[in-house]
Amino acid sequence: MKSLIICAFLSIVQCWWDMGHMMTAQIAKNQLKDKRPDVLAWADSLVQDFNHLTDGRTNTFVEAAVWMDDIKETGTSFLNDWHYTDKPINPDGLLIKIEDQGRNINSIYAINQATSVLTNSKTAKNRHTVFKAQMLRVLLHVIGDMHQPLHDTTFWNDTFPNGDAGGNFMKIQLKNGTFVNFHSYWDSVAFTMASNATYMSRPLSQSDNEYLDKWSNDIIQKFPINKYSNYDMTNPTVWSLLGFRQAQQFVYPMLQKSNTYNSDYEKQAIEFCQENLAIGGYRLASKLIEIYDQILQNEAKTSIAE
Repeated sequence: MKSLIICAFLSIVQCWWDMGHMMTAQIAKNQLKDKRPDVLAWADSLVQDFNHLTDGRTNTFVEAAVWMDDIKETGTSFLNDWHYTDKPINPDGLLIKIEDQGRNINSIYAINQATSVLTNSKTAKNRHTVFKAQMLRVLLHVIGDMHQPLHDTTFWNDTFPNGDAGGNFMKIQLKNGTFVNFHSYWDSVAFTMASNATYMSRPLSQSDNEYLDKWSNDIIQKFPINKYSNYDMTNPTVWSLLGFRQAQQFVYPMLQKSNTYNSDYEKQAIEFCQENLAIGGYRLASKLIEIYDQILQNEAKTSIAE
């Protein structure tokens, strides 16, 4: 219970928090290491291109998945909309402002823009540019965000006539009586994946890296990739719609009558989040493979043209 209370007072607006993002990237890394080491080497090289411009906490493929949250404190609020797509859940049929019904600048846009920059045929001669290095980090982060369902929707009712910002304005009561942000509850996998000054702080220690690798392999074993052979692995629009449905069918219903939760909900939420971390990691790996294969095609065409 003590650790739960500590976690409850950590930052309440980060996305998947550090651990969730690093777990998604670690699962993707393990997939690429086994199946496409060439893709992992390319992605890791782009991460390192940017290292001398960061604070030293995101120097690896796994740590770089947190970079877009780190830079929120540096005047980059114009990128905030890239973290989420808030399709409204509106059970009471409230009148919603047009701009809130379908923002064009969102997580889907971010992934598509990153893909476009990385696969631009006009820059096929140069894999390493500042924009490509940035956009690789965008992919590492936003694909993780998209698999936390409260990044794919916002809830509207009489209590939240302007939406609850994906659970950020909504509070739930923990078992110790403390009220916490509902979005944070999900970002932290029901407070099972929060880091502090001595646990998984960045830059990661060797023991932290080893533990993260073991933990990710446990999740991979629990939710093997062949279980999702019929899932779309490369289309962010499909991913976001699935997240919306998950929020609609499971995440929010518990709160429609009460701001408390029971042990069954907590157990299901943890299982739910762990599976989404696995799927997010598999999709991140698949998206990077798709992008790199397109890069190879572009380079081949450029060579022939010359």
